[in-house]
Amino acid sequence: MHNQDNGEPANPDTLVPPPVTGRLSPRWWLAVQSALIAYGLTLGAALVTMALLVLGFFLGGAGALNAMNDSAGSMGARLDGPSALAIYPFFLAAMALGGTTVLTVSSTVTDFGAPLVSVWVGVLPLALTAVATASLWRLGRRAERKAALESDGARWLYAGLTGLALAAFSVLLSLLVSLRGTTDTGDAFLTAASPSLVAGAVLLGTAASWAGRKREAGTELRWFRRAEAALPGLRPALRLAGCHYLAYTCVIGLALLVTALVHGGAAVAFAAPLWLPTASAWAFAAGHLSAVANLGLPLSGLFPLTVGDLPVWASAAVGVLVLLLATAAAVLWSLSRGRNRGEPAGRESWLTLPAVFGLGGAVLSVISLVAAGQGTAGGSGFGPGAGTVGPAWWTFLVMAAWGLVIEAGSRTLAPQLGHLVPRRMAAFFSGTPGN
Repeated sequence: MHNQDNGEPANPDTLVPPPVTGRLSPRWWLAVQSALIAYGLTLGAALVTMALLVLGFFLGGAGALNAMNDSAGSMGARLDGPSALAIYPFFLAAMALGGTTVLTVSSTVTDFGAPLVSVWVGVLPLALTAVATASLWRLGRRAERKAALESDGARWLYAGLTGLALAAFSVLLSLLVSLRGTTDTGDAFLTAASPSLVAGAVLLGTAASWAGRKREAGTELRWFRRAEAALPGLRPALRLAGCHYLAYTCVIGLALLVTALVHGGAAVAFAAPLWLPTASAWAFAAGHLSAVANLGLPLSGLFPLTVGDLPVWASAAVGVLVLLLATAAAVLWSLSRGRNRGEPAGRESWLTLPAVFGLGGAVLSVISLVAAGQGTAGGSGFGPGAGTVGPAWWTFLVMAAWGLVIEAGSRTLAPQLGHLVPRRMAAFFSGTPGN
């Protein structure tokens, strides 16, 4: 063999052997493996969260620990025992995937109202849901990198397999760790295996895995290209809305954490990974002149809750924070438009920020919702019912209005303040490389 370029003999040691395809993992196994690893990572995060919760109750004193044990001890999973770390993380992982915790009590007590009563609670522990979503996305990219697929249809197929495997695995483990016990009113059964867990795991597993595969393949979404054509500057607008939300919730979340530590003690503060992301989302809605509404739940307090229900100094501080962040968003949006002069500046350019902020408000209202309900079988006591508490349904309209305000500010006051923004920050929000 001779080299085709210079006629010199080729070195056999430099020849690249053909790839050994037989060692590659089957595509179906990569899809299932993605589900198993993602669930394992979510369960690990839930274990850390539960460990912090138990530590908080220990630091909070015997009173806080005994109060929790009084409600959990009858089911055989006390917070001061090893079962707390061996069982409850599975419940948290299931809830992160969309599962609802269901308590079913079968009773022969005549004044209980019904021989079979079930109570369910559904809430996303958003920090754990973020871990599950990011894991599925990264593992989807990994699967696509190891065994690239030829078409979007094939990507949907294997992403769907990931979702189905995630649902099957999470439901099976949730059933295995379900709790049975005896209460004052009868036999009780507590589980997180529910229809919502199946639906949530399939949807989240499919969507996140497909998004990761699509990202790794480097192909653009057709519907996103059409959306960009209809809404100029869509990518910078999404980036701006996300940073606006993070900036607000970081400041308010810190204030909520300090307040919880002062008034609730270590037990509440160490449980922050469970409640703080949801509480910050509610504070974001209320701080932007929407409200936290209660529909059907027997909760004490005045609903809907608004920023006006806070002390005067707190309402003023929240108002100043919102105005400062809105002004910063307007300045950054103005700079983004200046760096993307090729985009049309017609009437449609007024729609981008209202559409993005409105969509963000709708998503926020859904993922931070807390739902609960009860059902009966037989008897004539408690009637079936359900309710929710979370950002009011009109939050998306309020956020769309804020998007319009920021758009107007970017065309009027913001140009005079653009020189105060660092160049790299302006380049980040406009999606252009900085100098």
